Amino acid sequence: MIVKNWKSNKKSRHAAVKNRQAVSGRRNKRRDAGIITTRLTGMLVNMWRPKVIASLLVALMIFFAYNKVELDELLPIQSVKIEGEFDFLDKNQLRDQAIPVVNGGFFNVDLPEVRNALVNLPWVEDVSVRRLWPDTLLVRVIEKQPVVLWGDEGVISSKGKLFTPLKKPMVKLPHLSGPEGQHKVMLKELARMQAWLLETGLYIKSVDLNARRSWTLVMTSGMELRLGREQMHERLNRFVSVYKETLEIEKREIKHIDMRYTNGFAVAWKEA
Repeated sequence: MIVKNWKSNKKSRHAAVKNRQAVSGRRNKRRDAGIITTRLTGMLVNMWRPKVIASLLVALMIFFAYNKVELDELLPIQSVKIEGEFDFLDKNQLRDQAIPVVNGGFFNVDLPEVRNALVNLPWVEDVSVRRLWPDTLLVRVIEKQPVVLWGDEGVISSKGKLFTPLKKPMVKLPHLSGPEGQHKVMLKELARMQAWLLETGLYIKSVDLNARRSWTLVMTSGMELRLGREQMHERLNRFVSVYKETLEIEKREIKHIDMRYTNGFAVAWKEA
C-alpha cells in the first residue's frame, strides 16, 4: 500500500512538472511572438511612413488642383531661416537677399529660385533650401574659406576658386600676383615651394609672376628671393641647401638673394 502511494505521488509530481513546463513554453512562445510582431510592425511603419506622407501630399495637390484652390494662399511661407557658420557673411543680409524671391505657398514655392538668389554671391560656396513644415524655408549656406589673396582685389578659396568680394578680408594670408588665368598654377606652386622652405624656417609672404614668367618670392622676414623663369625648382632647392649651410649662421639680415646664376648666387645685405 505504501509502495502504491509513493508511485502515485511520483506520477503526480512528474505530471505537475510537465504541466508547468508546458505553461512556461506557451508563455515564452507568446512573448517571442509578441517581440517579433512588435519589431515587424516597427519596420513596416518606418518603411511605409515616407511613402504614406508622399502619397498624402500628392493627394492634397490633386485635391487642390481639382477644386481650383490657390496654392499661393494655402500655407504661405511666413519665415526664412538661415543656417551656417560665417566669418564674412551676414545672416540678416542673406535673409534680405532671399525673401524677395520667395513666391508662393508651402507647396509651390520655387526652391531653385531661392538657391540661385544666394549661390552666386561672392562669399557663398554652396546653398541648400528645403521646406520646414508648416510655413518656413530652411536655407543652409556654406561660406567660402579664403586661403590666398590675388592681385589687387581677388581672393582664392580653399577649393581654388577665384572671386572678387566687395571688400578684401582683413586677414593675414599669402599674396599672389600674376597674369590672368594663372592663379591655379601659382596656388599649386605656393604650396610646393612652402613645403621645401619649411626646413629653413622661412615662410612665404607673397609670390610674384611677372609678364616674362619670372618668379620672385618675398618672405615674412622681408627677404626677397629671385628665382627667374627657368629651373626655378632646382634654384629653390639649391637656395635651401645654401641657406642652411652658410646664410643662416650670418648675423646680418638679407635684403635679397638672386639665384639666377648658373653656378652661384648673389646676396644683398640690409644696411645696419
